[in-house]
Amino acid sequence: MSTGPFAVRADLTLQADGVTARLTGDGDRLTLDASDPWALWRSAAALPWPVGPTVSRGPSVLGEIGSALAARGLHVDVTGPGGRVAELGAGVASPLGRLLTGSAAVRPGSPRTVATTVSAGVTASPGGRRAVGLGLAALLAAVVLGRRRR
Repeated sequence: MSTGPFAVRADLTLQADGVTARLTGDGDRLTLDASDPWALWRSAAALPWPVGPTVSRGPSVLGEIGSALAARGLHVDVTGPGGRVAELGAGVASPLGRLLTGSAAVRPGSPRTVATTVSAGVTASPGGRRAVGLGLAALLAAVVLGRRRR
C-alpha cells in the first residue's frame, strides 16, 4: 500500500440527473468542470455511499474531502459556467474554508461565482434556500469578525 502522494491521470465524464461533469488532470492537479456544480453536488450527496468522507452530512463533507485530498497530495479545482466555484486539497489554506467546512483545505471561489452558482441551484431546490441562508450568514459572520480583529 502506498503512503506517499498520488499522481492521477484523469479524463472522465460523469452524468447524474441530467448534469454533466468532466474530471480531467495529470499528476497532482485535477479539474472537475460541471455544467451545474450545485445540481451535481445534490445528486452526489443523495447517493448511498458505504464508506469514506461522504458518510457525513452538510458542509463538513467538503471539509473531509478537502482534507483527504490534501493528505494524499492532490488538488481539485471545481469549476462551472461562471468560473471556479471551489478548490480543495493540497496547497489550499483558507480560514474561510475552515469556518464553513471545518477544513482549511477548502477554499470557496469568488463570492460572485459562488453566489451565481448557488442561486441557480436554489431555484431548483427548496432545501437549498435554507443552506444558502446558512452559508451567507456564516460568510457575513466571517467578514464581521475579520473586521473586528483589525
